[in-house]
Amino acid sequence: MLDEKFKITKEEAKEYPPIPEDVYQVELLDISSKMMPKYKASGEELKMSFQFTILKGKDGEEDLRCRNIWRNFVPTHLFIGKNGKNVLYQIIEALVGRELSPEEEATLDSDFLTGLVGKQCRVVIKNNKTAKATYSNIDSLLVATERLESLTEEEKEKCKVKPKDDEELTAKNHLDVKDVDEEKSINVEDIPF
Repeated sequence: MLDEKFKITKEEAKEYPPIPEDVYQVELLDISSKMMPKYKASGEELKMSFQFTILKGKDGEEDLRCRNIWRNFVPTHLFIGKNGKNVLYQIIEALVGRELSPEEEATLDSDFLTGLVGKQCRVVIKNNKTAKATYSNIDSLLVATERLESLTEEEKEKCKVKPKDDEELTAKNHLDVKDVDEEKSINVEDIPF
């Protein structure tokens, strides 16, 4: 028998229709990190999540301002490989509007990354259709050619993802992300918060 009286509330599933494929100017709203189990390996690794918010765009008559899109990243080091610069390089250079200097590369730390919050860039959105759903993903990042009106404090509060009550103490300014590799998409509904 149940000791406590409580009521179970019913919530409707939230729908997040895909963002139409296009180039959008976005603002970096938040960067978070969390130690997560390694993908297909034992141990843990740091996963970073960059939350971008669309500043301007339309889907028919619907205004897309304040729609969020994430780009997750593992590992958290800079490198240039056979496919070019990794995602961390691409994000930073799109937000600062230029290539990083050797001095910046050598001193890159969490303070530098936190200083990127509020900066703008452009993202190319591509949609990935699966049997289950259509996921909007950031395909590439570009330098902003002009500065658009930034998010207001009210819009920032509306757009920020809030942790569940039981996660608030351990996940302050952190966002739980589904364990996926760098090339796979994230469904906002699959993020547990």
